[in-house]
Amino acid sequence: MRAETKVGLLFLTTIVVLIGFGYFIGALNPFSNTHELNVMYNFAGGIEEGSPVRVMGIKVGKVSKIEFDPSYRSPSGEEVKLKLRIQIDKAAWSTVRQDSKFFINLAGVIGEKFLEISPGSSSAGELTPDAFVRGEDPPRVDQLISQSYGLAGKLIEIVEKNEGSASNLIGQLDKLVTNFNKTLALMDKTSKNPEVSRLVDNAVKISDDLSYLTGQLRTKKAEESFALMHKLLFRMENLDKEAIKKFLQEEGIRARMF
Repeated sequence: MRAETKVGLLFLTTIVVLIGFGYFIGALNPFSNTHELNVMYNFAGGIEEGSPVRVMGIKVGKVSKIEFDPSYRSPSGEEVKLKLRIQIDKAAWSTVRQDSKFFINLAGVIGEKFLEISPGSSSAGELTPDAFVRGEDPPRVDQLISQSYGLAGKLIEIVEKNEGSASNLIGQLDKLVTNFNKTLALMDKTSKNPEVSRLVDNAVKISDDLSYLTGQLRTKKAEESFALMHKLLFRMENLDKEAIKKFLQEEGIRARMF
């Protein structure tokens, strides 16, 4: 075999191996069965190209490219400068809707970063391939730690400056709790006094009697009695007061009416 033929075969074999290796690691796939989507962030939390994309915890794609786009604005007018181009399998594409959420999560405590897509509602429309969507920025741990240190420092400063006031406040609260406990003890002791118990029982009985009387006043018989008394008083208005008085005096009854 000629040397040129050997070199050509070696070159072709190398090309085939490289293509196979690229296909194996996912860097090269001429028969791609995916759709691509652009997810915009202002902070990506350390995600990298090649990081997996998951839907409901299942890997359905990867982050294919990360770009900085300082000129992009979201439909609401927000400036979003970081673009992640992701690939999603067509089999899972129907679960990605216009109201889907795009989170950057961490697999375990020290695991790799991945992009999680929460499936949207069936009433929302499907996204079109190559569309732009706004992702949910992950919390910045460094800022949280820095703010926590700042808050702790302010609390210590407040306590140091108002140490006397804090001590007085604690003392007043202690006295308040003590007096409250004494009041509860006095109420408990009073409730066990037989005189107080009898007074309470009498008050309950009076309340029951009043309730019974008011109930009777609402009956039909009481209404008829009120109507009869009203008629009687109405008829007595036309009587001669002097004649009634004279009649009673003649009968030996002295009365002063009206």
